[in-house]
Amino acid sequence: SQHSLDMIEMSGFICGYISCVFYLGSRFPQLYKNFQRRSTEGTSYLLFALAMMGNCTYGLSLVLKMPAAKSFQALYFLHHLPWLIGSFGVLFLDVFVSFSW
Repeated sequence: SQHSLDMIEMSGFICGYISCVFYLGSRFPQLYKNFQRRSTEGTSYLLFALAMMGNCTYGLSLVLKMPAAKSFQALYFLHHLPWLIGSFGVLFLDVFVSFSW
């Protein structure tokens, strides 16, 4: 039924935003540690480089497969917003982790 489909879709959307919050939040402990020590010593640059490449390609894949029809683009963007925020937001934070201090 349409009602159960709406509930499943809404549940997925909520899970997407929860995932986004956890994913973005995962970078703040490292940023705080770097700020406290005023150093990036001990940071695994390979981990952050690979994470940055993964987030960049994942975010780009969502943007590049956007529907060509303008009427569907806003709905597509809205449905993929938590994952776009997660991938590009963490990419932005990873730049700070990698190049701070």
